[in-house]
Amino acid sequence: MPTVATSHFVIDLHTLFVVTVFISATAGLLLLFAWMQNRRTTALALWGIGYLLGAAAAAMLAAPALLPNAMGLCVGNALLCTAYAIMWAGARSFEGRCVPLLLVAAGPIIWIVAFQFDTFSQPAPACIKLVSGILAVYALLAAREIWHAKDRELISRWPTLAMVLIHAGFLLTRIPFADVLALSAATGHPQSAFVPVIAFQALFVTLCLPFLRVAMSKERAELEQRKAALTDALTGIANRRAFFERGAPLLTWAQDDRRSAALLLFDLDRFKEVNDTAGHQGGDRVLKAFCNLVAGAIGPRDLFGRLGGEEFGCLLADANMAQALQFAERLRGAFAALHMPGIEAHPTVSVGVAMSGEAGRTLPALLATADRALYRAKAEGRNRVARAPLVAIDDGRIETSSRRNRDRAPALIPAAG
Repeated sequence: MPTVATSHFVIDLHTLFVVTVFISATAGLLLLFAWMQNRRTTALALWGIGYLLGAAAAAMLAAPALLPNAMGLCVGNALLCTAYAIMWAGARSFEGRCVPLLLVAAGPIIWIVAFQFDTFSQPAPACIKLVSGILAVYALLAAREIWHAKDRELISRWPTLAMVLIHAGFLLTRIPFADVLALSAATGHPQSAFVPVIAFQALFVTLCLPFLRVAMSKERAELEQRKAALTDALTGIANRRAFFERGAPLLTWAQDDRRSAALLLFDLDRFKEVNDTAGHQGGDRVLKAFCNLVAGAIGPRDLFGRLGGEEFGCLLADANMAQALQFAERLRGAFAALHMPGIEAHPTVSVGVAMSGEAGRTLPALLATADRALYRAKAEGRNRVARAPLVAIDDGRIETSSRRNRDRAPALIPAAG
């Protein structure tokens, strides 16, 4: 194959095509292997199939001996358009969105229809412009899916997005250089210094993108595991561990910003009766209904979590005592008025309210003080809201187990505030 010497090195377009075919096929197999290890991520399989189709397309376009020239051009470009369409479908699948099959087939169909005209039935500039435009559209659509992500905290998402956008830019740049590219393809000689740049860019993207996509998949799996470890499986809200992990910095932020923070401690009244009369499934329904009620009422900065059993905590990051009491009373009344078919034991909730400035500066201290208020609400008849007394408590002498505090003798109950 003829080669062209530049001022520094020798470029062999045929060799670049062969290397691209090899890397694309290897990348496809890598992605399929990653999918076999994680069958839930269908996107890995779609990306793998896309890369294998891309390798087959490059082989047909680079080696006319595989098929007659016209047929190789038609099938090769059709496979290339299909490969990019499937990789866009993989990006949609990765974000949990449906894949419109009509749009997946649109690119290859447009090319096959256009190939029936003489203008596109040979490796001419018009052919390069059309195929480059189709590929660029699919690449930009894939970039759009990456941008509108459901979990934007994935670090590998951003270099992936940058690489896809750069690749789309190079595909669009091929359009004004179509004449030079067509001549280079016909002669096997780079007719411009930009031709090797395009070839190396495609090779670089083919090499790097598969690793970034596998990294995104692994990051997503790790993120889901972390979220599962911090989420209550039944109600979907923060569990006890997450409540303490997120609550401590939230409380510190409120205090540093000179904001008053309030802790509301909820305990469903006579919950055992609910389980005894309606069964555990009925009890689960009550817990979910209560969580939905509170989760829909708190603000974006507030924290709500299940501390254990039928006990829940809510940290209001910017509320004074009057606001916290009003909020607690509104939730208590709304839950008492909630009608749940099949639940004979009418569920209610008792609430204890404590303020950070009055109960100490740590979350365990605040929780223990709110628990004392909750104990009083229970002792006074349940289905009511009680506030903590206006006394400071030494953080180092507070028991953090709310259940132990409520089991203490009534003599330890603070006076009503």
